[in-house]
Amino acid sequence: MSAGTQVLFLEQDVDLPKGKRLDRWWAAQTGSGTVYLPLVMVDSGHQSSSGSQADFKVAYRKLVDAEVARPPRAELEAYTRQVGARMRIYARLKNTAGTALSSAINGATLHALVWENKHVGVTDRIVRAAPWTAISQEVAPESEYSATLETADLAGVSWSSLHVVALADYRPGGEPAYDMLQAALARPAALAAEPTAVTVTIEANDRQDRSVPVRLLGPYVLSWTASADVPWILASPDAGPISAQPSVIVAAQRLAPGWQHGVVTFTASSEDGMSLAQTVPVSAFSGPRVLRIGTTATTAGSSATVSVSLSTLGDENAVAFSVAFDPTALVNPSVALGADAGPAVLTSDALQAAEGRLGVSLALPAGHTLEQGDARLLVISFDTVPDAGSPAVAVRCSDRPVARAIVGADGDALRATYLDGAVLLTGGAAARTPRRRLAPGGP
Repeated sequence: MSAGTQVLFLEQDVDLPKGKRLDRWWAAQTGSGTVYLPLVMVDSGHQSSSGSQADFKVAYRKLVDAEVARPPRAELEAYTRQVGARMRIYARLKNTAGTALSSAINGATLHALVWENKHVGVTDRIVRAAPWTAISQEVAPESEYSATLETADLAGVSWSSLHVVALADYRPGGEPAYDMLQAALARPAALAAEPTAVTVTIEANDRQDRSVPVRLLGPYVLSWTASADVPWILASPDAGPISAQPSVIVAAQRLAPGWQHGVVTFTASSEDGMSLAQTVPVSAFSGPRVLRIGTTATTAGSSATVSVSLSTLGDENAVAFSVAFDPTALVNPSVALGADAGPAVLTSDALQAAEGRLGVSLALPAGHTLEQGDARLLVISFDTVPDAGSPAVAVRCSDRPVARAIVGADGDALRATYLDGAVLLTGGAAARTPRRRLAPGGP
């Protein structure tokens, strides 16, 4: 167990015990052979008590609190399904105890506790079956062991109220008492995929395929195959046991411009009759990443503001470039973050502004990226010279003093197209030419 883990109280008839659970309680006992009901244990007997308690809540909380603070010593997953009148449980154990596990070495055992949500005795959860199996082969540290457990026929139960928890225990250090390695609630047998959907964006000039790992989850007895409904989606590998994890590959050279959508379907089956499927939608965008300086119009002698936007693909973490302009027409440049820059940190270099050069860079925190779409990143302001000679002043992307660069979250350089802008200047207030007034002719 670990802190925050769900705590489960299960009850069974001590006169008709199921599986090996009552054996675990007796194995933990020392001293007098006389005990009184109820018999209580946590973690297969790591702690136990018997007899009436003045305050059951206080007594049991003390036992439980000590257990949830302990780290698990195994990873365990379990799935279950009804087969006729029986419950079948598929369990997979990974040994993280730091010591080898087996029934011969330390009594290592896998259990499945099948309970019904029904008030029979004291609690609302009564154990109906507890199949178990000894871990017969040696499981080295970090190795795995899988087993299928099955109950006898279950009669007189409400199947919709039945649930299963799988657990593994052993005797550490040769002690007589058992201790639980880990427990896990069994999920209904199904095939699942993580992530549930895949989205990929690829710059138009980048022809490198994209690979997204997919984790398939399901009973250990499953084998699967993968198929896609469009030619630009591949899976590698495209078949294997559930332990073989695939990747979804988007073939960049097969993409059309813009957004396109497809589906990869994973189909799984088992020798004991399961047939399951899971689809993963895949969306891909192929197009240019464009950094664009805007164009604005203003009156000569007033201020001018141009925006800098980036058509993003959603993988950009940092942007850097320089702006070149005519310093006889535009002066006193200043830069601020735009509305879509998010938590980016802005750095500007105006040391060469008198020569018509301004350096700009912005960076998001590590691991963050810009959202896919058109992002307004920066706003650059200038004062315009009243008597500027040209009505159109170019504001161009440049590499001095800061070189053009767009960097992804993984630190890789990203490609982009850079488009220039301009400030369009109109004249000041038009000078009024006096109109000549003609007087009537002489007498």
